Amino acid sequence: MAKQKNKGTTKPKKRVLIVEDEPEIRELYATLLQAAGFQVDTAEHALSAVCAMVREKPDLILADIRMPIVDGFSFVSEIRSHRDTRDIPIIAVTGFDSLEAREAALKAGCNGFMTKPINPVRFAKEIKAFLSPRGTKAIQVRAGLPAAARARPARR
Repeated sequence: MAKQKNKGTTKPKKRVLIVEDEPEIRELYATLLQAAGFQVDTAEHALSAVCAMVREKPDLILADIRMPIVDGFSFVSEIRSHRDTRDIPIIAVTGFDSLEAREAALKAGCNGFMTKPINPVRFAKEIKAFLSPRGTKAIQVRAGLPAAARARPARR
């Protein structure tokens, strides 16, 4: 795993897999996260994401919901069904900002939800916050879900 220098110590860089069918958006996310010190892998659809995960297991997945071949919800459900990948945090990233979309993402197994367009100034900071020990709660609160909805475990 790649190492990064941090005040005289080395620690592994966190690896993020970006699953996004739009090349410009995929490149933007990758550029912002690499500049913030993340190791980044990209995939243009769910099937190529699975291949990327076989090569190198990510610490976090950013998954678009509307993708060709396999949609984001089906991709997330598939990831959650395998022992080796079920614990990888997944953030849904979509242009559909509604309570229904947020609830559907969490129900599918996403740990968090972000809307497009992302704020490029805050994007990497939000990803770092998500990877912190208290990160899941932070992203779910950002998703605007009522406390009762956040407290319920995802059902399948």
